[in-house]
Amino acid sequence: MKKVESATEVGEDEAPPPRRRPGRPRLEAPSADYVARQEEIVAKAAEVFREKGYDAGTLDDVAEALDFRRASLYYYVRSKSHLLYLIFERALEQSLRQLEEYATIEDPALRLETLIRHRINRIADEPNGFTVFFDQRGRLDTRYESDIVDKERIYFKVYREAVASAITAGAIEDVDPVYATQAIFGMTNWLYKWYKPERHNVDEFTDVCLKLVLGQQAGRRKPAAKAAPAKRAAHR
Repeated sequence: MKKVESATEVGEDEAPPPRRRPGRPRLEAPSADYVARQEEIVAKAAEVFREKGYDAGTLDDVAEALDFRRASLYYYVRSKSHLLYLIFERALEQSLRQLEEYATIEDPALRLETLIRHRINRIADEPNGFTVFFDQRGRLDTRYESDIVDKERIYFKVYREAVASAITAGAIEDVDPVYATQAIFGMTNWLYKWYKPERHNVDEFTDVCLKLVLGQQAGRRKPAAKAAPAKRAAHR
């Protein structure tokens, strides 16, 4: 059974939408300004929930971090549970858009390498969103579950098919592609727990993962040049 949200959060899904002025034309899609502001709110909420945890963090905390009135948030999000869903949706939608391009790479080894690089860099570049995604997955409201699960299945399928193609091409060992995909996810997911950009080099970690998975096939796609990494002394 899901834990009931605090008294200040109960009933937030009942917050009425903003009233439309008489005669004002209905927009077919949210304006660019609306989308940008909602994105700002979602990003800040991920930061708050990462720091305080989803249960302890409140909409008041998010509003304060944005220098908003709490009531103003209801124009962009319906509730705290809706806000958590938007964090999840953002993490998956941004990844899926990029995966559509990567899935068209013909070389099986290069496709799998590109997908692994993409996954590691996404987690490293979005620590707030992915910490919330992985740590608070069980707190997602049931009304949003099917949508997120559908997106997760699409995401997993892209990787599983890339692994299967790499197996067929002899780029990796002949193993169960589902288990191999889960192994890749397990290896890369944990990055969010320990990675500190001031102490660790994400490209070096990526190279280790690629060599473990692809062996001699790794390194076909070199990452873009980045600023000099911090010293490698403290990998503990």
